[in-house]
Amino acid sequence: MVDMVIRGGRIIDGTGRPSFDADLVIDQGRIRYVGSAADIEGTRTYDATGRVVCPGFIDIHSHTDFPLYVDGFAQSGVRQGLTTVVSGNCGHGPAPAPNKELTKTITIGYNEDWGLDLAWTTFGEYLESLLARGQSLNVAPLVPHGAIRLAAMGWNPGAPTRAELEHMKSLVAEAMSSGAIGMSTGLEYSPGQHAEEAELVELSRVAALHGGMYASHIRQRGDHFEAAVTEALNIGRKADLPVQLSHLGPRPYAPAGAFDAVLDMIRGAREEGLKVAMDTFPDIWGPAHLTDLLPPWVCEGPKEEVVARLQDPATADKCREYVDHPTNFLLRIGDFSNFYINYSRAHPEFKGRSLEDISKELGLDHTQTILRIAGDDGRDFTGVLIRHIFTPQQDLDMLLSDPYCSVGSDGAIGAMDGLLGDMVMNRSSYGYAPRFIEEYALQRKLLTLEEAVRKLTSLPADSAQLHDRGRLAPGMAADLVVFDPENLKDNSTDDAPQAYPSGIDMVAVNGQIVLENGDHTQKVPGQILKI
Repeated sequence: MVDMVIRGGRIIDGTGRPSFDADLVIDQGRIRYVGSAADIEGTRTYDATGRVVCPGFIDIHSHTDFPLYVDGFAQSGVRQGLTTVVSGNCGHGPAPAPNKELTKTITIGYNEDWGLDLAWTTFGEYLESLLARGQSLNVAPLVPHGAIRLAAMGWNPGAPTRAELEHMKSLVAEAMSSGAIGMSTGLEYSPGQHAEEAELVELSRVAALHGGMYASHIRQRGDHFEAAVTEALNIGRKADLPVQLSHLGPRPYAPAGAFDAVLDMIRGAREEGLKVAMDTFPDIWGPAHLTDLLPPWVCEGPKEEVVARLQDPATADKCREYVDHPTNFLLRIGDFSNFYINYSRAHPEFKGRSLEDISKELGLDHTQTILRIAGDDGRDFTGVLIRHIFTPQQDLDMLLSDPYCSVGSDGAIGAMDGLLGDMVMNRSSYGYAPRFIEEYALQRKLLTLEEAVRKLTSLPADSAQLHDRGRLAPGMAADLVVFDPENLKDNSTDDAPQAYPSGIDMVAVNGQIVLENGDHTQKVPGQILKI
């Protein structure tokens, strides 16, 4: 007798090929058979009649490193069908952390009020701590370049000395040996923006020695979009490792034709033999820190010093030229009526309101408003989150239609209650996968349902080199979702992002059911996935 037989479902196997009716046999955490299983008995039988059975969704671009440490049940992930998250993106993350106070400044989802510390120093210790908490989802971690650079150089904007570079290389090697699947960069943020290509090539070569990938929030998606993609591809070529281009949509002010040129460049690199892919979230609105609107120097250094700067009225005079005549990658987007507060611990009343409206209410100019809201959150200033226009819809459609573009959240796991109950990064944290299927496949028919599922399953698995995930086939890990296409709905909105979706009937991780009939089973079968 096997552990479970799922009967009568419509199988979408994750490869993109047409769906078919079949049963699924699961035993000891693996898929053993796909076909007619009328003569096979299971300890558990699940009736999937009228439902789609597909691989579990893989979030290839998540910022949930610390939120999963806070709450391993991963409610907003499990409830939208996620079974694996790729963490540590954009150079942000909580490990390595030899100086915990520095690392907290680039750890998304950290809140001083929670009373939870970074109970680790090395990347390996972080993974051990994470798994010891119990995880409902699998985690495939990237080691973040920002944390690496802070550990070796602090906020020093210069190029590393030979000793500092060797230190960084040793930190990448430790992380890769401990289970990282690659290294990520965030080259529009400090400290990543200070790194030159030569530094990134050297560190990527260490990741390559362990079979890892290079995932990059590139240096520019606006005026110098093509140059930024060229840099990322060059790093892949010189270090000889796969490249993942994160949330690749062009900024609204990118030059005409730049996106077409970028996509052609990527196709050409593939034809040369470079393994390169990309990802995006299915929304024209993107998340950011409020402090990303300020000059980088404001938020560099120990938290106490940063808070003092934010709360010092004189800082506004030093920043006003930067804000009012922007070269900043976000400020270039335009009007402050297009920046909305997603989360502020000190000012929950501002949630969902634009910085333009808030400035008028407070009687402050834009610079003063940014500093006031961030400063009022004190040591949690990095937790004040906004949303902004990510990319125009026509460019988003072009990106989502590309056969090498995976779909992720660019979010962080949340929950409707508990410690994560008041943390909101974006609506995609709660419903990007159902929304992508519902809007882009079922309603707009930009893609077939089978292709939409592929972009959520086997494509991200292949890009992240997770070789036993993303497909329903004998021998693969039994990560799967059962959903009702007739009732599938993302219930989140940009103004009310905290809402669980409808239509996700069952989720299994490594053969164990973690969600059934709307209830989380409280099981924690998640693993750290290694390449």
